[in-house]
Amino acid sequence: MVTLTEVSDLASLSMRKIVLPALAAASVVMTGVAGCSNRGTETTNAAAPGSALAASTEVKIEEVFKGSKTLNGTQLSYPEGKTELRLFKVEIPVGGKIPLHTHPAPMLVYVQGVDSGDVLNTRLQPDGTEVSSVFKPGESFLEGSSEPHFLENKSDKPAVIWVMVASVEGLPTTEWIK
Repeated sequence: MVTLTEVSDLASLSMRKIVLPALAAASVVMTGVAGCSNRGTETTNAAAPGSALAASTEVKIEEVFKGSKTLNGTQLSYPEGKTELRLFKVEIPVGGKIPLHTHPAPMLVYVQGVDSGDVLNTRLQPDGTEVSSVFKPGESFLEGSSEPHFLENKSDKPAVIWVMVASVEGLPTTEWIK
């Protein structure tokens, strides 16, 4: 006989390993499709090809990003607990900076494809060195748990990023480093 606890544990494992990663990717894809390139384009059309109705009712689905490793090359891992997805819109003004911090859960970050500046992501390595990457509008990246980093906008217009967090209830999104 299977106990309720065993069923609950199996369901929690399935959520962390299968459902949560799939939902995470889907959330960001649906949020940030505007302004992306035509990589992985799919279209559907219920109207006759070439008709005016066809052009106005065409649904387009684009895979914007897929990944399983952070910028440092670390395999993503998900926290234990009752799963929770979070979506944030973050606006960094020209010259603005988000100070050094980490996240206890993985994040998918998308730089808005239109009306956004670039984002400079600088990661503090275990040996104390820094590695930086510039992400332009329409680009995405993954941040893993416990990897210290900071973000800056050194471009000439405000940067808008969309952040999808695959977390659990009660876990903070950001942990600041002093």
